[in-house]
Amino acid sequence: MADPQRDDRPVVDGTRATPDELRAEVERLSDGRRQEVAELREDIGATMHQLAERVDVPARVKATLRTVPPTVWAGAAGAAAAVTGLIVLLKARRATSLRRRPTRRHRQTPAS
Repeated sequence: MADPQRDDRPVVDGTRATPDELRAEVERLSDGRRQEVAELREDIGATMHQLAERVDVPARVKATLRTVPPTVWAGAAGAAAAVTGLIVLLKARRATSLRRRPTRRHRQTPAS
């Protein structure tokens, strides 16, 4: 039966290595190679940050809304108020016309 502790260790180049072995391997790297690794980590970190920003839709919407000029907000509010007023006016007129409408009575014509 396999040792569960041993199975949890990371696999490097097809072999299992302990954290101490991985640290020792990093220590053996030359300064130039370490610099490459550090730059690669920074690039990956920046890429992950950009991806996280793209996936965060609520934050993107808020940022977009912050860039809308106040005059546009005022125009949109005015348009919304005008539409609301128009709807209220039309409903009130319809309700009034329904109350005033006389009921039609059918006349019975004499049978010929």
